[in-house]
Amino acid sequence: MIITLTPFPSIEYIYSVEEFEPQKLLTSKNVSLSILSKGIYSAQMMKVLQEEPILISSFGGFAGKSIKHYLDKSKIKSDVVWTDYETPHQVKIMLTNQDKNYTLRSEEPFTLDSELTRITYKLNSHIKKVSTLVLSGKIPVKQNSDIFSEWIKIAKKHNVKTIVSTGQKEVWDSLMVEKPYALFLTEEQLKALSFETIDLTELIKSLISYLGNGLHFICVYLKNRGALVLSKNIYCHVQSSLDLINLNNTAASGAFLGALATGISRKYEQEKIGKWCLAAALSADDNVSRRICSRKDVEHHYKKTKIIKIEL
Repeated sequence: MIITLTPFPSIEYIYSVEEFEPQKLLTSKNVSLSILSKGIYSAQMMKVLQEEPILISSFGGFAGKSIKHYLDKSKIKSDVVWTDYETPHQVKIMLTNQDKNYTLRSEEPFTLDSELTRITYKLNSHIKKVSTLVLSGKIPVKQNSDIFSEWIKIAKKHNVKTIVSTGQKEVWDSLMVEKPYALFLTEEQLKALSFETIDLTELIKSLISYLGNGLHFICVYLKNRGALVLSKNIYCHVQSSLDLINLNNTAASGAFLGALATGISRKYEQEKIGKWCLAAALSADDNVSRRICSRKDVEHHYKKTKIIKIEL
C-alpha cells in the first residue's frame, strides 16, 4: 500500500467562449473540470497500475466535495480532514478565436495550522501499513515550510520510502537537509527553483550533485522531450515516439508521480521505472468526466518508449 499525501489540492473550471464582453450573457459550448493536484492523479494512476493507494488530504466546501466524489468514483481510499475553508479553486475563460485566456482564482486561507496538525495525525495512524509515501502540493504562504521534512522523518522512523514533488524554494531547502528517497520535478517546478532546463546535459549536472546521503533517484518530466531518471551512477533519458496531446495536462505529471511510486514500491529496475513513468504521463487525461486512462493505454505507450543512457 502507498500513501499519497497532498495537503491542499485545488480545482479548475474551464469555459471556452467565442467572445468575452462585460454586461453580456456568455454561452460556453465546452465546459470542463480538472483537478489541479498531482497527488490526486498520482493515486489514480496507482489504482490503474493495480496498487492500493490511500490519499490523505484536506477538503472544504463544494470544491472539496467535488474532489471527494471524484475519488469515490475512482474507488480510491481516502482519509480526509474536513475544514471550514473552501478548497482553493479557479475559473479559466478561454477565447476560442484568440490566443487569450482569463483566470480568476480564490484567495488562499490565511492560516491552516490546525489542518496540518490533523493531517500529521492521520499520517501517523496509517504509516505502519505502507512501504511508500508520496508528498506533493503547495504549502500556502506563511505556513510551516518544514512540514514536508517533518513528514519525511515520520516515514523514516518506520522504514518507509518517501517521494517528494515540489517547486517551492523554501520547501526545497528544507528537503535537502532531510533527504527523501526520491524527488520528482516538472519543468515548471525546475524553473521556479531557478534550474536551467534548456540544455539537458547542464540540467543533469546540476541535479546529480544532490544525489546520495539517502536520496536515490531524481526524476524529471519534460513533456514531449521525454523524461530524466537519475541515480548516482546511471543517467537515463526516456523518450517516446508518441507526443503529449495536451501540454497543460495536470494529470500527466500526476500520473508520472503515481507510476514512479508504484515502481519504487515494487523495486523495479531504473530503466523500467523510467519507461513506466513516461508511458503513464502520456496516457493520462485530466478531464474528470472521463477516467484518467486504462492499463492498456499505459502498456501501449510503454512499447513506444526507449531508454538512452547519458555519459557525462
